[in-house]
Amino acid sequence: MSRRRISPGCWRLYYQAEPDASPRPLSAQPVVGDQGAPRLSPDGKRVAFEITGGGLRICPVAATGDCRSLAVGSGYPVRPAWNPRTDGLVFVHFTFKGGEEQSTIKLTGGDPAAITPLIEQTGIQDFPAVAPDGRRLAYTSWLTVMPYRGRVSVIQQLWTLDLGTGKAKQLLLSNAGDIHPHWSPDGGRIAFSSNRTGRYELWTTDNTGTHLRRITAGPGDKTWPAWSPDGSRILFTHTRKGRSGLSLVRIDTGEIRPYTPFGPDSGIQLKDPDWRAVVD
Repeated sequence: MSRRRISPGCWRLYYQAEPDASPRPLSAQPVVGDQGAPRLSPDGKRVAFEITGGGLRICPVAATGDCRSLAVGSGYPVRPAWNPRTDGLVFVHFTFKGGEEQSTIKLTGGDPAAITPLIEQTGIQDFPAVAPDGRRLAYTSWLTVMPYRGRVSVIQQLWTLDLGTGKAKQLLLSNAGDIHPHWSPDGGRIAFSSNRTGRYELWTTDNTGTHLRRITAGPGDKTWPAWSPDGSRILFTHTRKGRSGLSLVRIDTGEIRPYTPFGPDSGIQLKDPDWRAVVD
């Protein structure tokens, strides 16, 4: 699952049943606005995604079937993530208050209309990702540092939340921008994108914030990691010279190769991948 830019300013979701299968548009239903941040359901049969200015949508991966919208009233919901234990969604709800943008991480049960707050924390909370066992959440918390004398800086830190106890803790102590966390299929590691070396590269850490390891190196920013179902590779957005595409990296060797579902010479921009095994 990824999104494809088919014309200037227009992003649409495409789906492949297998890595070598021909990609096809997700849904024939008309949707106004860019589609992005897709997340496949635990059984691989539905996808939740955001529409720029239009909230969240849940659609079947099959060519037929109706889509459902997630309504939150004021503000706008983005960054959906599935909880495999509840079959519900965790998402970010952005609102404006007192002229400032704020965000809260919220969740639904099996009914998308039943929405409850999950995290309210100082700053912006973003990029939620639920562990495969449904018991833990990883997310990015934005911290704005405003020294009396000096330059204002924004730090994006990784946090985790125990969904059973409600206990949150900072995963990594860093002044870098750590974004886009994604749990490995066995729940033992988290892949994320970080600019701690100057550009955004992919890193992994275990679920306690130790054994930090850089996975990629080289030209271009690497963001939005998605593990392969067997945990051996990561599919990610690779941005170079202002254009985005997809690449694959092997965890054991760090070997990177382009991933071009529309052909190596198509010139089509791609981003925001997700990858999940389909459960029959």
